[in-house]
Amino acid sequence: MLRAVLLLSLSLFACERRLAPTAHPDPLASIRWDSTPLDWSRPLPSTPEGGLAEPGYVGSAACQPCHKKIFASYAKHSMASTGLRPIESLDPRWLAGIFDAAAGTSVLHAGSGLRYRPVRKNGRYLIEEFLVGDDGKPVHSISEPVTHSLSAGSYGMSFYSRKGERFYQFPIDYYAKLGRWDLDPGASGGNFRFGRSLDTFCISCHSDYPRRLAGSDDVFVGAMPAGVGCERCHGPGARHLETLRGEDIVNPSRLSPLRQLDVCTQCHLQERSQARVGRHEFSYRPGEPLDAFRVNFLAETPESDRFYLVAHSDRMVRSACWRGSSKKLTCTSCHDPHVSSRDEPPAWWDQKCEACHRDKRCSAPKAEQAKEDGHCVRCHMRAGPTSMLPLVIVTDHFIQRRPPPVKPGPEEKTARLQSWSAFVGEPVAGSEMPALEALALAGEGQRDEAARRIAGVLPSRPAVPKLYQWLTMQFDQLHDSPRALAALVAMLRAQPDGSAALVEYARRTLDDDAAEAQRALDRALALDPGNPSALEAKGVFLFRRGQVDEARVLFERAVAEKAMAGAAQVGLAALALRAGKRAQAIERLEAARRSSPGDAWVLEKLSANYAASGDQARGDEIARARAYFVAKQGRHLSDATQWLPPAWR
Repeated sequence: MLRAVLLLSLSLFACERRLAPTAHPDPLASIRWDSTPLDWSRPLPSTPEGGLAEPGYVGSAACQPCHKKIFASYAKHSMASTGLRPIESLDPRWLAGIFDAAAGTSVLHAGSGLRYRPVRKNGRYLIEEFLVGDDGKPVHSISEPVTHSLSAGSYGMSFYSRKGERFYQFPIDYYAKLGRWDLDPGASGGNFRFGRSLDTFCISCHSDYPRRLAGSDDVFVGAMPAGVGCERCHGPGARHLETLRGEDIVNPSRLSPLRQLDVCTQCHLQERSQARVGRHEFSYRPGEPLDAFRVNFLAETPESDRFYLVAHSDRMVRSACWRGSSKKLTCTSCHDPHVSSRDEPPAWWDQKCEACHRDKRCSAPKAEQAKEDGHCVRCHMRAGPTSMLPLVIVTDHFIQRRPPPVKPGPEEKTARLQSWSAFVGEPVAGSEMPALEALALAGEGQRDEAARRIAGVLPSRPAVPKLYQWLTMQFDQLHDSPRALAALVAMLRAQPDGSAALVEYARRTLDDDAAEAQRALDRALALDPGNPSALEAKGVFLFRRGQVDEARVLFERAVAEKAMAGAAQVGLAALALRAGKRAQAIERLEAARRSSPGDAWVLEKLSANYAASGDQARGDEIARARAYFVAKQGRHLSDATQWLPPAWR
């Protein structure tokens, strides 16, 4: 859950952050694009038996025989249990309690009008989505089974439903500190409903490295790790397991203070982060400078009363305590990484402060000291809501002598950034740094400055996929389809195996160059045969060419992989209608309605077929839903049906 907001920025064509077009004069007008054809002969990555794994990693269980005491202590740490886990592995009494406590309540997604509630029924756990009409009666209601959970320590828990090879997240979470259900951070803008899959970006800071499918970002092979394990901080353990020598494993306490800090910062600083060229989510190794793996950009001037969710390291190095320690203060100066912080009493934390401030007694008035029971952290490290997520209460690690009360609400945007490594005094260079900083500025809303800088670096053709992703979105907002396509092609040059880009490229070239579209879809499916977006897109491609039997096979595979595969369900419904198979058509139309509740074609076909089958009650329900949606949006056709050839409608 902690990384859900950041995950949205990686989605190729996410709508959560629609920005106004770049002001004129357009600094991108002078871009000259590479017009050579894409090379489809590049070898495909292969997946070894058992899944793609990081070399040298053996798993935390291998550490237990020699480190029993530390292993047992760390097992109680929240980091040890943050991974994706089957729902049946949770405490059944606790789980039943949080579901039952929500009875009679629901969470509204204001942007879409949809409501969500957790339901426990006949021993099963479900998340229900529903929409209420003006008369107070539901016009749409579906539910999906909960199969897995993902913990964010003591902050809360998100829930998933496994479908095929993927895990799809629900748009509501349970917030443990508040004891309530509410929207997932990633659903605060656009509503991903039941259609967003767990990917490597999200899981990389919630667990040890899972085995995965080469060429896919969201297919994992075998059992998922239970949480963050020993090797995330100590590095690959295979060599140490073989020799039992201390020098064959990383002991963070023997690293320099800055390298120690980087070990924690790999997950505890995710603000304005930009991936290095050639690095992936699991490629950081303890002991290397963090900005050599992923560059984190910090605001030049911090806000004293607002802070981002995952910014613990940023806030700490702002503190006079860090500067006064000659940059030797690290996370483990106060935190024992093998012991849960929740097991330490307030006096334990006071001792950490007093270790450096023995000669300085608290100067606050006695009444103020008494209000906080004399504990240092309660005054100097205020806890409060984060800038983007007011439901998540976090301790601010910016240690201030007189900190102001923590305020909710978004942080101020800035045009002045600096890299993490530069801030801590060890700048890491790289040819892609100007492009990465431009992207960070774009994320800050500094669009004209970002565009100006990007125009300056593009002639060198930096292999930074997100750079071209951003450009594609800019040109789309300017309704400049040729340049949007050119930027997308440039993205595929930088990342030839990006599944989302391949499918989007196929969709954009389908009408003008069907052969090119098919090459893109074939590559996407060769990389990941179960990719539901590629299966659906190629099914549409074949259907429109009259190859309906081949399309049927792909549509069947798509709906087996994704509950919200609306276009595939529509295609299957159309085929059943043409064949006169009314019961089968109704089943497919109902499935299509799940993904597109207000689609006029789906509702009209359902109404007609329920009437023909004599199911008056169900026909009346559909008629009421049709009337509601027509009043709200007119006769609207969703993406699930717009592709259908007129002869099939």
